[in-house]
Order: sequence, then C-alpha cells, then structure tokens
Amino acid sequence: MAIITIRDILDKNLFSNEIIALNIKKLNKIDHNFYRQLVYGVIENLYYLDYIIGKISSVKLKKIDKNILNILRLGIYELRFLNNENYASINEAVKLSKKFNYKSKNFVNAILRNFDRDIENLSIVNIKDIDERYSIQYSINIELIRYIKKYYDNYLEIIESFNKVPSFSLRVNTMLTSKEDLREILKLKGYIVDESKISKDSLIVENPSNMTDLEEFKNGLFTIQDQASILVSEILNPSENSNVLDLCAAPGSKSTHLLQIMNDKGLIYSNDISKNKLNKIKENFDRLKFKNYKIINFDATQVIENFEEKFDYILVDAPCSGIGVIKRKPEIKLKKTMDEINSLSLIQSSILSNAYKYLKKGGFIVYSTCTIGNVENLDIIDKFLNENNDMKIVEINGKNYIQLLPDTDNDGFFICKIAKR
Repeated sequence: MAIITIRDILDKNLFSNEIIALNIKKLNKIDHNFYRQLVYGVIENLYYLDYIIGKISSVKLKKIDKNILNILRLGIYELRFLNNENYASINEAVKLSKKFNYKSKNFVNAILRNFDRDIENLSIVNIKDIDERYSIQYSINIELIRYIKKYYDNYLEIIESFNKVPSFSLRVNTMLTSKEDLREILKLKGYIVDESKISKDSLIVENPSNMTDLEEFKNGLFTIQDQASILVSEILNPSENSNVLDLCAAPGSKSTHLLQIMNDKGLIYSNDISKNKLNKIKENFDRLKFKNYKIINFDATQVIENFEEKFDYILVDAPCSGIGVIKRKPEIKLKKTMDEINSLSLIQSSILSNAYKYLKKGGFIVYSTCTIGNVENLDIIDKFLNENNDMKIVEINGKNYIQLLPDTDNDGFFICKIAKR
C-alpha cells in the first residue's frame, strides 16, 4: 500500500494527507502508524533518498522502474531513519520487488546491502554550495530555500521543522462542552492533553490515536484543527447576530468556529469554489450541531453583485502555496515554485478586492494564509491598503499582523485584520 500511495502522490499530484486518509481505511489499525510513517518519511526525504541511491546505483534514476525506485526509497529510508532490523527491511524490500518486477530483485538486494555496509559514509551529502546541500539534505526545492532565506534569518530552523512530526490540536465546541470538561474526559480515556499557548479554544493532544472514532468527536464535542488555524477565527471574532462571509471555506473548520463564536446566532455564508468539497462543509456544520449557515458555491475571484456591502465580517482564508503546512503536506516542498507563488498572489489580491466590495462600513476583514514570505502576505495587504484608503489595519496584540512561523508546535500562518471606516 505504501508503494502505491507514494506513486500516487508523486505521479498524480495528490495531496499526501488526503490520499493517506483514503487508503488507511483499507488497512488494519495496527498498521496505520507504520504506513503513515513510511509514506511521509519517503516524501519528506525524497531528494536525500534519491541522492543516496544515485551514489550506489550504476543505473541512472530516470531509467529505474518507478515502482522499483519507490521500493529502494522505502528501503533506504528504513535503513537510515528507523530502528528496524536491517536484514528484515532488506528482505521485505526484495520480496516486494518480486511482486512488481521479478527481474529487479537482485538489483534491489545489491543496492540496499551496499548501503547497509557503509551507511555512515553514504549518508553524507558531499555538496559545497550551502543552498544546494540543504536542498538535498532536507529535500526541499532550492527556489523555496532561497525564498525563505530572503525573509528569515532563522531559515534553517524553518527548513528543519518541515521534517518534524506536527503537533496535534483539536478545537473544543464550546456550544456543547467546556474546555475543562473535555480535557478531563480525554484524560480518563488515556490521552495526554495540554493547553494551547496560541488559541483559547484549542487543546494539544500528545498521543492522538483514533480520535475520530471517539463518541465525543462523533457527537460534535470537538473537531480536529491546528491551533494556528483556530486563532484565525478568534481574531475575526464576529459578534452575535452578524452577517458573516467565509469566502474560501472548505473543509469548514473556520466557518464552524466563526458560528461557534457567534453562539450560533446570526448567519454565516460558507463558500467554496469546489462543488466536491461542499458536502464536507455541511458534514462539519451538522456534526457540530450548528444551524445558522448557508453553503454557497462560486469562484471568489468573480464579483457577486448582490453581496455588495452585505456583510459585517468577512474571512479571506486565501488559497496559498501552503509553505506553513509542509509538515502535513510534504510534497509541497518538492514541487512549489516561485512562478506558482507569484500566480497565487494575483488570485489572493483579486479575492481580497472582492471582499472589500461585500463589506459594510464599520465591518471587518481578516486576511489569512497558511504560508510565509511577503509575496502572499504583506505585499497583498500593502497593495490592498494603497487601493482602498477607507480601510485601516486593526492591531492584534499591539502588532499590525501575526506571522506564525512553522515549528514543532504549530503550522505557519499569516493573519491580518482590517476595518472599513
């Protein structure tokens, strides 16, 4: 299953978290963690694994059968990073290769045994240029390294964090329970639960096994959402009986939180461009037992004339490069280019400009992304303010915006609140 999943992520451009969630249902629960570890491990370390294979193999990587190459990647990953018995990992890889391409079994065996005999030396990245070395060592597109380096002195810490296991946070549905009560319930079930340092409605779970199977999840007492993402709605903080618009809503986590903050009083329009994602938004509203919502479907870059000055609060959680969530979608660091980032910035500006038209005087917009760097964040805000002199920044804890950098505790997020005079 891991081989097929890796192939789908790399060849079909599928998101790792989505395809893993789909395929994991086909496995026994006892295998879930190992499967997840193998898939993420290979994608997170892809350039590095290929670099090692390239050192050993006399056959160029492009000429190796794709399934066999993925088996080699898995084998090298296990030998280099996991504490499994090396002979067992090699034997399993050889056995797998027989299923996909019987003639390649000796080739796979030779590559992995050569690596096993000289792991220490073959694991060293012998490249002088520092950016190129980091690109291989941390398996990240060199364009992204240079982009991150441009804005952040601690760029190496950020890059290193991409290969760390992300923290697991949940959002308490305070309409149905309190944070204290839910915390005690989870502790009694054996979970290790801590307070979030970022958002007031979230809890951090250190051992989050099978949480979606819990009755408390099914009954809407909590939903799974990163603490940085939870902070977005808390900053918009809509009042009861308001008209609220979430322009890019799927899967609905922030929409449901906004309605929660409003105590389910008022109305939220939850929009997404993708019809395929609308059912998921509805599922989340219904599971969390909210009623005052409308799910709509349009392209947020297009103007909806009957929305003009209709909303008190608008969330623009814009489509973005996702650099801040690479820990959850490691394929982003392999494929994202500056051309794509620049193209996304045009879409972001268009959506924010349309949000301005929909906002009442005295209303508020929060612009947020799960990315870092100025092109999709500060540059968008500066352009917007220059074009609309009746809009002003609303300070957040004495600052014009929040930029959470990705680390071991949270995703990377940019959040800015703006008011219409």
